[in-house]
Amino acid sequence: MLSTAPIRLVEADAGHLPVLLPLVQAFYDHFAYPFDGGRKRELLQQFLADRNAGRLWLIEIDAIPRGYLLLAFSFSLELDGRIAFVDELYIAPEGRQRGAGAEALRQLEAACQDLELRALRLETEASNERAHALYLRSGYRDPDRQLLTKPLG
Repeated sequence: MLSTAPIRLVEADAGHLPVLLPLVQAFYDHFAYPFDGGRKRELLQQFLADRNAGRLWLIEIDAIPRGYLLLAFSFSLELDGRIAFVDELYIAPEGRQRGAGAEALRQLEAACQDLELRALRLETEASNERAHALYLRSGYRDPDRQLLTKPLG
């Protein structure tokens, strides 16, 4: 737990999977991404068991889980060490428009300081103007680079 505010991050563990999986499915449904619940459960269990992979938090609003944030660790020689990538950040519609995204990012950045991370990276859908605006307001900048991805299987 990182805060006692009405919006807080609660570090997830395998016991949170029954609450977490419906939120993950809602995120995937929102963007029309393919979702295989069994596979996502396996991947989340694997991720949660490996503290070197990153961290996963539930985003609680008024003590009710309304979203989640998955942070994956990486390393950058250019950025002087261990960095992290916000792989997924989701807040359910009923939790939006309350400053939850900005507060979750603020708490995330505090946790990243404690984890001695050198930088945070994230991405958003090009069409997701609200999320893009939130990230810019929160201090994220476009480094004028393109993120390219090649699936390997």
